[in-house]
Amino acid sequence: MEEKVLNAALAGLLHDVGKIEQRALTTPSKSAPGFEGEGQPAHATYSAYFVQTYVPKAYQAAGLAGAYHHVPERSPGQEKALSKLVSLADKLSAGERVEPDENKQQPRQMISIFDRVALVEPRREKDWHFLPLRPLELSRQALFPGERKEKDSEGDGYQVLLDFLTAAARQGSGDLQSYVENLLGAMQAAAWCVPSAYYYSAPDVSLYDHSRMTAALAVCMAGMAESEIDMLLESTRTAFREKGKELPDTPVALLVGGDISGIQKFIYTISSKKAAQTLRGRSFYLQLLTEAVLRLVLCELGLPYTNVIYSGGGHFFLLASVGAKERLPEIRKMITKKMLQHHGTSLYFALGSAEIPASGFKAGKFPEFWSKMHADLGRAKQHRYTELEQEIHRAIFAVPETGGNPDDTCSVCGGDVLQTDSFADYDERQARICTLCDSFARDIGKNLPNAKFVALGWQTPEDTPLGTALDALKEFGLQIQFLEKATGKVDLEGIERVTLWALDDPERTWPGTGKLPVAHSLRYTVNAVPPMTFDELQEKVDCGFKRLGVLRMDVDNLGDIFKKGLDTFATLARLSTLSFQLSLYFEGWVKRICEDKSFGGNIYAVYAGGDDVFLLGPWDVMPYLALKIRNDFSEYTGRNPDLHLSAGLAFIGGKYPIYQAAKDADVALQSAKHRIGKDAFGFIGTPWSWIEFEQVKAKFERIVRIVKELEGSQAVIQVLRDLTEQKAKRAEKNRNKDVWGPWQWRGAYLLKRMEEREKGRPELAREIQTIREELDEDNYSKLDQWGASTRWAQLKTRKKSKDSKESD
Repeated sequence: MEEKVLNAALAGLLHDVGKIEQRALTTPSKSAPGFEGEGQPAHATYSAYFVQTYVPKAYQAAGLAGAYHHVPERSPGQEKALSKLVSLADKLSAGERVEPDENKQQPRQMISIFDRVALVEPRREKDWHFLPLRPLELSRQALFPGERKEKDSEGDGYQVLLDFLTAAARQGSGDLQSYVENLLGAMQAAAWCVPSAYYYSAPDVSLYDHSRMTAALAVCMAGMAESEIDMLLESTRTAFREKGKELPDTPVALLVGGDISGIQKFIYTISSKKAAQTLRGRSFYLQLLTEAVLRLVLCELGLPYTNVIYSGGGHFFLLASVGAKERLPEIRKMITKKMLQHHGTSLYFALGSAEIPASGFKAGKFPEFWSKMHADLGRAKQHRYTELEQEIHRAIFAVPETGGNPDDTCSVCGGDVLQTDSFADYDERQARICTLCDSFARDIGKNLPNAKFVALGWQTPEDTPLGTALDALKEFGLQIQFLEKATGKVDLEGIERVTLWALDDPERTWPGTGKLPVAHSLRYTVNAVPPMTFDELQEKVDCGFKRLGVLRMDVDNLGDIFKKGLDTFATLARLSTLSFQLSLYFEGWVKRICEDKSFGGNIYAVYAGGDDVFLLGPWDVMPYLALKIRNDFSEYTGRNPDLHLSAGLAFIGGKYPIYQAAKDADVALQSAKHRIGKDAFGFIGTPWSWIEFEQVKAKFERIVRIVKELEGSQAVIQVLRDLTEQKAKRAEKNRNKDVWGPWQWRGAYLLKRMEEREKGRPELAREIQTIREELDEDNYSKLDQWGASTRWAQLKTRKKSKDSKESD
């Protein structure tokens, strides 16, 4: 990677870092010590002070160039051209800033990005929620927005963030490339909640996002001639000075999107044999593969990690120089060949791009280029393998030399082209497993649950034979090592540098890497995997009905949220923040929810990331898990009415094929979305709004109390179910119109009789009386809720058999 590219990235990343120290002071208007009288804004002098005080000497020249972006002509040494470059990048990145409705100084806390999302009516200042000034961590106090804090506590908050960031800045990391990436991770952790600007500007873009977009743009334009930079810089200055003046239409960057398709089929198309051992391994492997492909694209384009906008869920987006477009077909072809080598046609990688002019970074303009990139990406996915040209017949349609022997077919994935070994099935019969599926379980799935860190060792990609998952990753230049403790040591041969992922909040120490260049990064991962088979997991159900619950959830209207939700506020930084905040919830906070003691450590995370989850566990805890995820998401997004989740829950036996379980849960999810209008939960064969489901849950808990605590008869369950079925049949016959019928007088009569029979047990009699009176008061309009709650209660109160197993 060229040194000037890395210098541009570092200069852009540090150009506004002084804002954190400046805001920690009681007199923020004064210049930093030693930088008085230079005509710089106070925050810029503190950026220079930060660089000289905390950044290693070898990297200070680039850092200082960024600090002088307001007065490039005064930049020290030979760095004036770099200062101009950062000045231009900063101005383009700052095109996102929006003046508030009233011309007054804004709060010094970040507005939650979710407060900007609106699909129906725009949200106003009265709806704003503020992020706490805390380093990034998986705690409610750090992640969930709240009310604006008093000014006297803000300085202390900034000081904590400054201490966190200076500790990272002092680390040498080994070389400039790793130093930039390590500092990027520290900026995310410390500046994700710091507004980039708040003087007469609504504080809804973080210093982290503004700084990394500035760094990315500086990298994209690093190859431009200084005269071109001067011309663009003057044009942008004029545009910012004169209202109504547009930014120039000169192309300055290329928006690139990468997508691995076939992921869901790849994960779920496995039999029940060894599913528990291989399923999470397959899912996490795809996360590693996405990262490996992304890094290979960055390497081929000569880009640092600052230029990654977002990565997750099998796709990524990045900014590159305009000239990079010529390289994309060649890169796509190279990656396609590597994918075919290890995964055949089950996974496919596509690339799409769109040029962005300087004017495209103005608020409200960016969605046009976002859509163009996605359209180009869509065309690439529709014309798979055309990049192979004349090689397509040999690569895709050639008759395989191996395979076809049923005795060598993998019992897990059904493949027959890899070597297979025998293993003892759960019924003690001999089955077969291929090298690849075995490696998902042995090399990844087995190690992930206990891992606190994952070391990603980067090396030159090499051709590797078809074999294990680790062989496939090495094809893209990646080796991995799972580490359970911060005191562990990275032990990978032949690598050039290391990226350490912390899968949870790390302590102060990280695993050692010796003399290898290293970058630290938070990469929250829901790695909950109970050490048991699915058969054993379903035995954790606290009743006689032994089943697993399969839960799928996702964000409703996600496409519209990204296309229209931010409206005139839509910019690259805000879209990337929106992606990051959604991922932070699903990859981070859902991790905390799954670890909650109320779920008994029995939640199996197949996937949680991006905007959706797929979780398994004992069926009786899964409805509560779904409701917890939904309610916390509502709080996390400031109870924004345009941001909500839908869910579907299916019940399966431990031997049930996982691909069918995924379909069943998805059918319940989609049915809930279509029949309720989203913000819904498909449960026990019926879609409910979440408000209705909470009412069903309350009724269920009352019924369970009657049967278990008050030792009442199961007759109350049967009566309510019979009444529900009577009404449902009549409603179906009358096309769902509200109807009167015998269930009303029968219900009144039967429940009254039941109540009278329990006079000797007054508490039980009162419960039955309350149910009868509620039904009568609602005119039996909520009888469907009672029917669902009694069906649920019937399963929950089923007694355990002696051998603890139960058939349908």
